[in-house]
Amino acid sequence: MQSLPPNADPLDVLIVASWYPGYDDTARGRFVADQAEALAGTGMVRPLVASFDPTLADRDFLARPHYLRSVADFRARALSSRGDAVNARAWGSEQGIGVARVPVTEGSGNAASADVQGDLRRDALVELVDRIAVGQRGVVHAHTAYPDGYAAAAVAERLGWPLVITEHATFVARQLGRRAQRDRYLEAVRAASRFIAVSDALAEELRVAIPGLDEKLVVVPNAVAIDDFTPTGLEGRRREELLFVGYRRERKGVVTLLRAFADVLEERPNATLRLLGKSLTDAEEHRWQELAEDLEVTHAVSFEPPADRSGIVAAMARASLLVHASHRETFGITTIEALASGLPVVAARAGGISTILEDRALGELVPPQDARFLALAILRTLARRSEFDPAYLRAATEPFAAPAVAGRLLSLYGEVLTADAPQRTDRPAGTLPWVGRTEAIAPPVVLFALNSARAGQQLNQLPPELLAELAVVTAGPESALPSGLRMVVSAEREVERQLRAIGLFGPRGRATTRLRRLLRDPLGPVRRRLMDGGLYELRQGAVAAAVLAATERSGILEPSTSSIERAPEVICLEAVDYLASAGLVASGRLRPAPGGILWLADRWRSLHPAPGERPSRSSTRDAIQSPSTGQ
Repeated sequence: MQSLPPNADPLDVLIVASWYPGYDDTARGRFVADQAEALAGTGMVRPLVASFDPTLADRDFLARPHYLRSVADFRARALSSRGDAVNARAWGSEQGIGVARVPVTEGSGNAASADVQGDLRRDALVELVDRIAVGQRGVVHAHTAYPDGYAAAAVAERLGWPLVITEHATFVARQLGRRAQRDRYLEAVRAASRFIAVSDALAEELRVAIPGLDEKLVVVPNAVAIDDFTPTGLEGRRREELLFVGYRRERKGVVTLLRAFADVLEERPNATLRLLGKSLTDAEEHRWQELAEDLEVTHAVSFEPPADRSGIVAAMARASLLVHASHRETFGITTIEALASGLPVVAARAGGISTILEDRALGELVPPQDARFLALAILRTLARRSEFDPAYLRAATEPFAAPAVAGRLLSLYGEVLTADAPQRTDRPAGTLPWVGRTEAIAPPVVLFALNSARAGQQLNQLPPELLAELAVVTAGPESALPSGLRMVVSAEREVERQLRAIGLFGPRGRATTRLRRLLRDPLGPVRRRLMDGGLYELRQGAVAAAVLAATERSGILEPSTSSIERAPEVICLEAVDYLASAGLVASGRLRPAPGGILWLADRWRSLHPAPGERPSRSSTRDAIQSPSTGQ
């Protein structure tokens, strides 16, 4: 295999990934961050991550181009007027790996919205990369073929760099079943110099689904940071404690796991089950709680929030057994992390790397979605728990160790650089630095969040020190927002007055009810009436005027004659917020940020690194016993 030449300048690798750790979810795309950190650790690669700051619009946003236009205009103005789109790190990843979070519009989950996500990401990425001072020699590496690989193909062509795509997704069959997504998926495949599957099982599925893929398909596993985990024996572990790590979702086998645990308790009444992670919705979380109550296992089950790396290390160092009951997996990182910790695994035979568990010295495999088989395997494994050798468990993970995987990727990059045509030298030089910057933002940061309920859910996850720098402009109830904000600017009364002035409110008695509905969903209660009557722009103008009046009265704006460099920073959460802030941004009264709330949190974390994000061995031992970790 061709590898990178020794003593060469570091190779620029642009990593395109929607899944990447952030303040709201440090587990999201952790495997991409581990790979980026492993590549950087070789000293032969300069990774730069291009991820996204999703901006929620309603389900029908494709019929209303003003949504797309407002976000695109805001993004273009920010990228053209400043040089700090790239932060020195993401929340939850190592310092020194630059991360850009590009704002893109997203719908609320319907298929038509998913059909265009590749196009929206493509346009945003091209805009970003045209501004970055890239080198003459590099590789674009996208994670998942659609939407990210499709978007990255346009960037790779623009740069004249080869494209490598790694597929992780479990939903490829669904994407290929929709004509619009299938066409874009296959376009990404054609553009790629190499197409990586993270397991043999996934590679076989892709060979069947995509004719002609074989010539560029290779298998390279996810990089797992096994050095963060120390293999330990039974001493210090809690007897009969079962551990689950991951999203609490149906396809992750949560129903099967809870039903199996009920059977385990009948045989081992002292057994306990910890589930580290989260559900995607409150309703889904409530479902698991109700199921545990119905099964009468609540006294022995703990539903715990997601843990950072040090928390996962500590959890795996104290448990007796990891249970991985997913219906289907393309890889299964938590099983490798468990084995690296000296923790045996009982898992469903669900693809990915589950085949390594055919070796019963590592644990057991069972049929997926079969609670009785899972319970019996758990009981058998607990009965022979003393037979497992931590060193043997750890040795099984060596092929997945981050340095080993990074070495394979370097060889692959060397191959595609040698095989592909000479790279372009005629592209214009950008001004944004490849390496992230850590310049502080002077408060106040003005956050437009007209829907205060959804804003509150996002802001509650930020540290108090960052909240203290935010002035929030909202049209909803202030009570939905967290305490500790620098300022809350409410446009509630102005919105009511402006809408009443253009005849959108009836008698006073009904106005209050209609206003409450409007504030719960600013685009909802009168949306159809306004669109059908051609009054949408009129309503938006009224809301913008109301927001402007409240914002100006608050005193957070510089005088209109001030330079844009002195204007307060503005962050927007949703499409309606970009619309509402457009006038103030266009006039220079507010300075647009090159990202959303994820970008802002990354900037704050770049300036305020958290201790222990990469746990030392001593901090891990301490965390196992610490009551402050909820262990």
